[in-house]
Amino acid sequence: MRSLLMNAAGLAASVTFVLAVIAGAAALGRAGTLDVRTARKTIHIALAHWWLIALVMFDDPWVASAGPACSLLAACFVPGGRLLPVEEGAARSRDRGAIYYSAALLVLVNLSWRGLISMRSATVGVLVMGWGDGLAGLIGARFAQAGITIWGRKKTAQGTAVMFFTSFVVTLLLILVANHLARGLPVTAIQCLCTAAVATCLELFTPWGLDNITIPVGTALFFAGAFG
Repeated sequence: MRSLLMNAAGLAASVTFVLAVIAGAAALGRAGTLDVRTARKTIHIALAHWWLIALVMFDDPWVASAGPACSLLAACFVPGGRLLPVEEGAARSRDRGAIYYSAALLVLVNLSWRGLISMRSATVGVLVMGWGDGLAGLIGARFAQAGITIWGRKKTAQGTAVMFFTSFVVTLLLILVANHLARGLPVTAIQCLCTAAVATCLELFTPWGLDNITIPVGTALFFAGAFG
Protein backbone atom coordinates (compact mmCIF):
# COMPACT_ATOMS: atom_id res chain seq x y z
CA MET A 1 0.00 0.00 0.00
CA ARG A 2 1.27 3.47 -0.83
CA SER A 3 2.08 5.78 2.03
CA LEU A 4 -0.71 7.24 4.06
CA LEU A 5 0.59 10.65 3.02
CA MET A 6 0.07 9.86 -0.69
CA ASN A 7 -3.46 8.59 -0.11
CA ALA A 8 -4.30 11.59 2.06
CA ALA A 9 -2.91 13.89 -0.62
CA GLY A 10 -5.06 12.06 -3.17
CA LEU A 11 -8.19 12.68 -1.13
CA ALA A 12 -7.29 16.36 -0.77
CA ALA A 13 -6.57 16.63 -4.49
CA SER A 14 -9.88 14.92 -5.29
CA VAL A 15 -11.93 17.30 -3.15
CA THR A 16 -10.08 20.34 -4.51
CA PHE A 17 -10.50 19.19 -8.12
CA VAL A 18 -14.21 18.40 -7.85
CA LEU A 19 -15.07 21.63 -6.05
CA ALA A 20 -12.99 23.69 -8.48
CA VAL A 21 -14.69 22.16 -11.52
CA ILE A 22 -18.21 22.67 -10.16
CA ALA A 23 -17.49 26.18 -8.86
CA GLY A 24 -15.77 27.21 -12.08
CA ALA A 25 -18.57 26.02 -14.34
CA ALA A 26 -21.21 27.53 -12.05
CA ALA A 27 -19.38 30.87 -12.06
CA LEU A 28 -19.19 30.87 -15.86
CA GLY A 29 -22.89 30.09 -15.94
CA ARG A 30 -23.75 32.97 -13.64
CA ALA A 31 -21.59 35.29 -15.75
CA GLY A 32 -23.51 34.26 -18.85
CA THR A 33 -20.46 32.75 -20.51
CA LEU A 34 -22.05 29.28 -20.44
CA ASP A 35 -25.71 28.36 -20.58
CA VAL A 36 -27.00 25.81 -18.08
CA ARG A 37 -26.72 22.83 -20.43
CA THR A 38 -23.18 23.70 -21.46
CA ALA A 39 -22.17 24.28 -17.84
CA ARG A 40 -23.54 20.88 -16.83
CA LYS A 41 -21.88 19.09 -19.73
CA THR A 42 -18.60 20.87 -18.99
CA ILE A 43 -18.80 19.51 -15.45
CA HIS A 44 -19.72 16.08 -16.83
CA ILE A 45 -16.63 16.01 -19.06
CA ALA A 46 -14.20 17.54 -16.58
CA LEU A 47 -15.12 15.38 -13.60
CA ALA A 48 -14.33 12.21 -15.54
CA HIS A 49 -10.68 13.24 -15.23
CA TRP A 50 -10.86 12.67 -11.48
CA TRP A 51 -10.16 9.09 -12.52
CA LEU A 52 -6.63 10.09 -13.56
CA ILE A 53 -5.97 11.53 -10.10
CA ALA A 54 -7.23 8.30 -8.57
CA LEU A 55 -4.99 6.17 -10.80
CA VAL A 56 -1.88 8.10 -9.78
CA MET A 57 -2.53 8.57 -6.06
CA PHE A 58 -4.63 5.66 -4.77
CA ASP A 59 -3.87 1.97 -4.49
CA ASP A 60 -6.48 0.94 -1.93
CA PRO A 61 -10.08 0.38 -3.12
CA TRP A 62 -11.54 1.71 0.10
CA VAL A 63 -9.65 4.99 -0.16
CA ALA A 64 -10.37 5.28 -3.89
CA SER A 65 -14.06 4.65 -3.18
CA ALA A 66 -14.31 7.53 -0.72
CA GLY A 67 -14.77 10.25 -3.35
CA PRO A 68 -17.46 8.55 -5.46
CA ALA A 69 -19.23 7.33 -2.31
CA CYS A 70 -19.40 10.84 -0.83
CA SER A 71 -20.52 12.23 -4.18
CA LEU A 72 -23.22 9.57 -4.41
CA LEU A 73 -24.52 10.34 -0.93
CA ALA A 74 -24.54 14.08 -1.65
CA ALA A 75 -26.41 13.55 -4.93
CA CYS A 76 -28.95 11.30 -3.19
CA PHE A 77 -29.71 13.55 -0.26
CA VAL A 78 -29.09 17.12 -1.48
CA PRO A 79 -31.49 18.70 -4.00
CA GLY A 80 -29.84 18.92 -7.42
CA GLY A 81 -29.98 22.70 -7.69
CA ARG A 82 -27.63 23.05 -4.73
CA LEU A 83 -24.96 20.91 -6.36
CA LEU A 84 -25.07 21.59 -10.09
CA PRO A 85 -26.54 24.29 -12.34
CA VAL A 86 -30.22 23.75 -13.19
CA GLU A 87 -32.68 25.44 -15.52
CA GLU A 88 -34.43 28.50 -14.10
CA GLY A 89 -37.56 27.41 -12.28
CA ALA A 90 -36.74 23.70 -12.51
CA ALA A 91 -37.84 21.49 -9.63
CA ARG A 92 -35.13 21.02 -7.04
CA SER A 93 -35.46 17.25 -7.00
CA ARG A 94 -32.63 14.77 -6.66
CA ASP A 95 -30.26 14.95 -9.63
CA ARG A 96 -30.54 11.46 -11.08
CA GLY A 97 -27.74 12.09 -13.58
CA ALA A 98 -25.31 12.94 -10.77
CA ILE A 99 -26.49 9.91 -8.79
CA TYR A 100 -25.88 7.54 -11.70
CA TYR A 101 -22.54 9.19 -12.55
CA SER A 102 -21.26 8.75 -9.00
CA ALA A 103 -22.60 5.21 -8.78
CA ALA A 104 -20.80 4.26 -12.01
CA LEU A 105 -17.48 5.60 -10.70
CA LEU A 106 -17.97 3.69 -7.46
CA VAL A 107 -18.67 0.45 -9.33
CA LEU A 108 -15.67 0.87 -11.63
CA VAL A 109 -13.33 1.73 -8.75
CA ASN A 110 -14.20 -1.52 -7.06
CA LEU A 111 -14.11 -3.61 -10.22
CA SER A 112 -10.67 -2.32 -11.21
CA TRP A 113 -8.92 -1.71 -7.89
CA ARG A 114 -10.00 -5.18 -6.73
CA GLY A 115 -8.61 -6.76 -9.88
CA LEU A 116 -11.86 -7.92 -11.47
CA ILE A 117 -11.16 -5.92 -14.63
CA SER A 118 -8.03 -4.10 -15.79
CA MET A 119 -7.42 -0.47 -14.92
CA ARG A 120 -7.16 0.20 -18.65
CA SER A 121 -10.67 -1.15 -19.27
CA ALA A 122 -12.15 0.93 -16.47
CA THR A 123 -10.35 4.04 -17.72
CA VAL A 124 -11.79 3.51 -21.19
CA GLY A 125 -15.29 3.30 -19.69
CA VAL A 126 -14.92 6.44 -17.57
CA LEU A 127 -13.39 8.67 -20.25
CA VAL A 128 -15.77 7.46 -22.95
CA MET A 129 -18.62 8.44 -20.63
CA GLY A 130 -17.05 11.81 -19.90
CA TRP A 131 -16.01 12.90 -23.37
CA GLY A 132 -18.31 10.84 -25.59
CA ASP A 133 -21.58 11.29 -23.76
CA GLY A 134 -20.73 14.87 -22.79
CA LEU A 135 -19.95 16.08 -26.30
CA ALA A 136 -22.82 14.07 -27.80
CA GLY A 137 -25.22 15.84 -25.45
CA LEU A 138 -23.88 19.26 -26.37
CA ILE A 139 -23.93 18.69 -30.13
CA GLY A 140 -27.20 16.76 -30.09
CA ALA A 141 -28.98 19.60 -28.30
CA ARG A 142 -28.18 21.95 -31.18
CA PHE A 143 -30.04 19.69 -33.61
CA ALA A 144 -32.77 18.41 -31.32
CA GLN A 145 -35.61 19.48 -33.62
CA ALA A 146 -34.30 17.12 -36.32
CA GLY A 147 -33.91 14.17 -33.97
CA ILE A 148 -36.03 11.15 -33.15
CA THR A 149 -37.35 10.02 -29.79
CA ILE A 150 -36.05 6.74 -28.35
CA TRP A 151 -37.30 5.63 -24.93
CA GLY A 152 -38.65 9.12 -24.37
CA ARG A 153 -35.33 10.86 -25.09
CA LYS A 154 -34.45 12.92 -28.15
CA LYS A 155 -31.56 11.50 -30.21
CA THR A 156 -29.95 13.06 -33.27
CA ALA A 157 -27.71 11.74 -36.02
CA GLN A 158 -25.18 14.47 -35.20
CA GLY A 159 -25.03 13.58 -31.50
CA THR A 160 -24.73 9.87 -32.29
CA ALA A 161 -21.91 10.54 -34.77
CA VAL A 162 -20.06 12.63 -32.18
CA MET A 163 -20.50 9.87 -29.60
CA PHE A 164 -19.02 7.28 -31.95
CA PHE A 165 -16.12 9.42 -33.15
CA THR A 166 -15.20 10.66 -29.66
CA SER A 167 -15.36 7.15 -28.20
CA PHE A 168 -13.09 5.93 -30.99
CA VAL A 169 -10.54 8.69 -30.36
CA VAL A 170 -10.60 8.26 -26.57
CA THR A 171 -10.05 4.51 -26.88
CA LEU A 172 -7.26 4.99 -29.41
CA LEU A 173 -5.45 7.52 -27.23
CA LEU A 174 -5.66 5.29 -24.18
CA ILE A 175 -4.30 2.33 -26.15
CA LEU A 176 -1.43 4.51 -27.38
CA VAL A 177 -0.67 5.74 -23.86
CA ALA A 178 -0.68 2.13 -22.61
CA ASN A 179 1.72 1.26 -25.48
CA HIS A 180 -0.52 -1.51 -26.79
CA LEU A 181 -0.18 -0.44 -30.41
CA ALA A 182 2.47 -3.16 -30.63
CA ARG A 183 -0.37 -5.55 -31.42
CA GLY A 184 -0.60 -3.88 -34.80
CA LEU A 185 -2.64 -1.09 -36.31
CA PRO A 186 -5.42 -3.35 -37.73
CA VAL A 187 -6.02 -4.95 -34.32
CA THR A 188 -6.00 -1.55 -32.62
CA ALA A 189 -8.46 -0.15 -35.17
CA ILE A 190 -10.81 -3.07 -34.57
CA GLN A 191 -10.60 -2.57 -30.81
CA CYS A 192 -11.43 1.11 -31.15
CA LEU A 193 -14.25 0.59 -33.65
CA CYS A 194 -15.90 -2.15 -31.60
CA THR A 195 -15.60 -0.19 -28.35
CA ALA A 196 -17.00 2.95 -29.98
CA ALA A 197 -19.89 0.95 -31.47
CA VAL A 198 -20.79 -0.57 -28.09
CA ALA A 199 -20.58 2.79 -26.30
CA THR A 200 -22.72 4.46 -28.99
CA CYS A 201 -25.38 1.75 -28.81
CA LEU A 202 -25.49 2.09 -25.03
CA GLU A 203 -25.90 5.87 -25.33
CA LEU A 204 -28.55 5.51 -28.01
CA PHE A 205 -30.73 2.76 -26.57
CA THR A 206 -30.40 3.00 -22.77
CA PRO A 207 -33.85 3.77 -21.28
CA TRP A 208 -34.87 5.86 -18.26
CA GLY A 209 -31.83 8.15 -18.31
CA LEU A 210 -29.53 5.40 -17.02
CA ASP A 211 -26.80 6.04 -19.59
CA ASN A 212 -24.46 7.54 -16.97
CA ILE A 213 -24.30 4.00 -15.60
CA THR A 214 -24.65 1.84 -18.68
CA ILE A 215 -22.09 3.68 -20.83
CA PRO A 216 -19.10 3.57 -18.44
CA VAL A 217 -19.79 0.19 -16.85
CA GLY A 218 -20.99 -1.48 -20.07
CA THR A 219 -18.10 -0.13 -22.14
CA ALA A 220 -15.53 -1.10 -19.50
CA LEU A 221 -16.94 -4.63 -19.18
CA PHE A 222 -17.03 -5.04 -22.96
CA PHE A 223 -13.44 -3.85 -23.35
CA ALA A 224 -12.27 -6.09 -20.51
CA GLY A 225 -14.06 -9.13 -21.89
CA ALA A 226 -13.07 -8.60 -25.51
CA PHE A 227 -9.56 -7.19 -25.21
CA GLY A 228 -8.41 -7.60 -21.60
